[in-house]
Amino acid sequence: MQRKIIASFGLFTLIYFSQQTPFTKAVFTNDFSFASFSSAYEERFGTLLPAMDRTSTPPASLVSTNSMLAAEKNGMVIRIDKDNISIQQEDGTVLRVSGLKREPYRLFERIKQGEPVGTPAGRVIEFVEQKSGQILSTRKVTVNE
Repeated sequence: MQRKIIASFGLFTLIYFSQQTPFTKAVFTNDFSFASFSSAYEERFGTLLPAMDRTSTPPASLVSTNSMLAAEKNGMVIRIDKDNISIQQEDGTVLRVSGLKREPYRLFERIKQGEPVGTPAGRVIEFVEQKSGQILSTRKVTVNE
């Protein structure tokens, strides 16, 4: 970590004092030159400091077949199918969860945050969050047996 900070500070100092030179302007204004410079930097020192906590692929989510899934927010059950449940959350979004053996909820029953929603029924559980009919986010969780 110290090497990254020292290298970043050294690079900043070098760029700051030579920012008016034609070479520096060309390197940092031409997209492909900057990409190759960034790639060389990452090979030598690791990821750039602003991107340290970012990942290009979302982390894999795994749950056990024995674990109960809990409600993420307070809400009300607005639809129940064989292996789907839809919950109208207090913030106005609707969360549809597919791939569950659901708990015995009734239509329009209130669910509090942290209460069990169901257990996995298959290999994948899918969450779809919508607001006013538009999909805000989707995510799939792989079931780990």
